[in-house]
Amino acid sequence: MATQTLISLEEFLDLPERDGVRLELVEGQVIEMPAASPLHCALQARFSHLFLTWTGPTGADYYVLSNAGFALETSTVGIPDISVIRKSSLASMERVRGALRGAPELAIEIVSPHENATDLDLKIRLYLNAGSSAVWAVYPKTRHVLVYRRSGEMWDAGPGQALEEADLPGLRIPVDHLFTGLEALEG
Repeated sequence: MATQTLISLEEFLDLPERDGVRLELVEGQVIEMPAASPLHCALQARFSHLFLTWTGPTGADYYVLSNAGFALETSTVGIPDISVIRKSSLASMERVRGALRGAPELAIEIVSPHENATDLDLKIRLYLNAGSSAVWAVYPKTRHVLVYRRSGEMWDAGPGQALEEADLPGLRIPVDHLFTGLEALEG
């Protein structure tokens, strides 16, 4: 049986950057993330646009970040596809070689076909345990979003429903709107 060498947060953050390669650290294990599909990228852009549309007119006190690193604990750096974080929280977060120490208010993971359910579940729990109010797991193929909340509540938002968070007043994203017009990118 092969053994795996686990590394610390500091060792992970000292790894050299490689073009086109995104790495996460999950409980000391380095995970190489493959390139995102066109559908994944389009959904990431759509979420960014929807959140920026929400923050602009409402003057919401949030930043919307794409692929930002969060040092969630001593051996984990998560990189949500989209994260929403209060400006005041960001201002007080320690920067650790490019990553932010702590968790975003909302982490959004767009689930790729290669993603293992056990690994995704662990990642969700790590965000919530580190302080995220909610994590949204977006399933492009089946066009629904599983919403996980720190309170333990979980629900499945599908067609005809909308995504909302009490901590993000005024935000309302119809699930149907997320996937409309992206059919050509599926597959």
